[in-house]
Amino acid sequence: MARPSGTDRALQSACLAWAVADFPFLAPWVEGLQNRLTAVLDAERRAFAELVQPAHLLEAAAVRVLPTPQFSGDPGFVGLGAEAEKTFRRAWNEWSRRATWSWQRLEDHGFSVYPVVSDAFGRRRRGKPEAHTAFRRLTAGWIRQAREETARPTTTPWQQVAVTAPALPRTRHSEPERDPLTLWKASVIATYQVAFTRKSGATALLVPHLVAEQLLACASHDMPVQHLASAGSALPAETLLEQWDHESLTHS
Repeated sequence: MARPSGTDRALQSACLAWAVADFPFLAPWVEGLQNRLTAVLDAERRAFAELVQPAHLLEAAAVRVLPTPQFSGDPGFVGLGAEAEKTFRRAWNEWSRRATWSWQRLEDHGFSVYPVVSDAFGRRRRGKPEAHTAFRRLTAGWIRQAREETARPTTTPWQQVAVTAPALPRTRHSEPERDPLTLWKASVIATYQVAFTRKSGATALLVPHLVAEQLLACASHDMPVQHLASAGSALPAETLLEQWDHESLTHS
């Protein structure tokens, strides 16, 4: 699935704002266009958010903080022989990567483990069904751990963060598109938005603790993320976001 079009429209809105800053005489023409663009942007964001289950986003965030599982000699691994531990590591890496990038249920990522196990067996058949069964038990355990993590109490159950979505990189006609914005990130931005500023295309989000921690862990020069306010701040999100803008989005 491609990135939601609303994300690119947000970047277009920011570009218009920058144009006005450099060429003030464009302001009367841009204002009406900005208002229409903002209305379309919010309608598309709301439509996309209706497709998203917030619980799935929270569970995906929980996967990131799970400890790397330790290999153990499950009887179902016998057919893998010396490749058992390596296959175990590959299965965890593939499953956890897909889970943290996605907006889907954790159960929907079981397919990512199947080819890892099949590749390890190659043409051999002996022990293969038992290995697949063993890995299904493993993924069920990882899912259970993630859901237990979402239920842990925290002193800051919700946090405000500011984020700017990365621009879609230009590629040559023959090259595949490489979008730095994963579906998980796009879904979080669409679902938890509480304020948006045209000036920079930055968005204020009110998100669960685990989601905030994953966003901060994913921050980069292209996608700056920062806690928006200290605990107890009474300023509205719009004001806080404007202050973050004035500081040039350099706090990531």
